Amino acid sequence: MALRVLLGLLALFAGPVQAQSWAEAPRAVHVPRFEQCLPEQMDAFEARLLGLPGYGVTVPMDAFNVHWVQHCGYLAMGICEVAANSLQCQRRLRAAFDERAAAMREVLPEPEALQGLPLGPLYGNVWAVAHGINAGDDCAGETYRRQIWCASFQSVLKFEEAVWAWQVARLSGVMGPLDWDEMSELE
Repeated sequence: MALRVLLGLLALFAGPVQAQSWAEAPRAVHVPRFEQCLPEQMDAFEARLLGLPGYGVTVPMDAFNVHWVQHCGYLAMGICEVAANSLQCQRRLRAAFDERAAAMREVLPEPEALQGLPLGPLYGNVWAVAHGINAGDDCAGETYRRQIWCASFQSVLKFEEAVWAWQVARLSGVMGPLDWDEMSELE
């Protein structure tokens, strides 16, 4: 009995190998990684887009849905949360999302490219949101650990905003498809 308790304590204190990045973090087999989740969702968007009558001229408003970016980001953040070194994992994940958002903003056309198109006014608004600066620290007042998580979440939202702008440009026929395997690489 004492040997079992001792072995249990040793296993508890030994712990798992410290994952230093999101890609190294453990996960449940059924939880897709971001680089799998996002391309799957974008493929579904493209399939639906190409099936829309009047593509590039009229678009039903329910065609806009970027919540899957947030969903895939949540999965990545959850994987980090169970990593042995979750704070370092969240920091690296946040930096990766910041890089993805910046790369996304680089490919977006200026709002003038959609002037005169039905979705032109909407694009101007979402382009401004994607390029905007936050009004303040959304994570202020939280514990240190919660601030790290919150910063990752804010980075996911900035990426989502940039994808939303791309989506409006894509629905307007101004932009073509992107390489989502490349855009979803986080490491």
